[in-house]
Amino acid sequence: MQRGDRCNITKDFREYIGREYTTNEGYKITILDYIGRHEILIKFNDNPDVTIWTTLQNIKNGQIKNPYKRSVYNIGYYGVGNYTARNNNIKTEEYIKWISMFVRCYDDKYHERQPSYIGCTVAEPFQNFQIFAEWYNHNIYECNYPLELDKDFLYEGNKIYSPATCCFLPKEINTAINYKRHDVEYMQKLYLKYKMELPYRLRMELYYVSHPKEIKKAS
Repeated sequence: MQRGDRCNITKDFREYIGREYTTNEGYKITILDYIGRHEILIKFNDNPDVTIWTTLQNIKNGQIKNPYKRSVYNIGYYGVGNYTARNNNIKTEEYIKWISMFVRCYDDKYHERQPSYIGCTVAEPFQNFQIFAEWYNHNIYECNYPLELDKDFLYEGNKIYSPATCCFLPKEINTAINYKRHDVEYMQKLYLKYKMELPYRLRMELYYVSHPKEIKKAS
């Protein structure tokens, strides 16, 4: 893989290619390509498909983070992609939602306050922040109410956060699904209030929940 203008690479630069180093996290890395002190391609030896560009200073100081290290509750990892955890030192909305998902599933103190989340898990795709962030941007929608990540609206009783089971819902609907899902009168009021706010699929799902007798007759 090439990057930039290689015409001025000296012999000393080429000698770096193939050298191994150890990061502060304990990972072995190898230099694959050297454009200049600020453009060096490395691989992680235990996962050679993982390559990143970095600087010579970071390599020598060991300040290279493995994007596939499971650093979030020993499960979640950052991954390689276009999405970032922060913009101008402010956490992105994707990252906030991603971290919160792990807290709900794996944080013991959170479970003391919210025991209904005990036993919840994050599926493999969502363990990768890059995949979650991409899913987030494909599924978030404009709404006049704050949206929350939900795991059991589409599948009642579901305890797995995954691309197939999750969606975004206004907070009032998300709360009602957990406590008043079978209160038909209440759910019908929510349907009338929010039907124009929801994308078609979620609007129809809310209709099914709020009009069970009509759905039963139709079937």
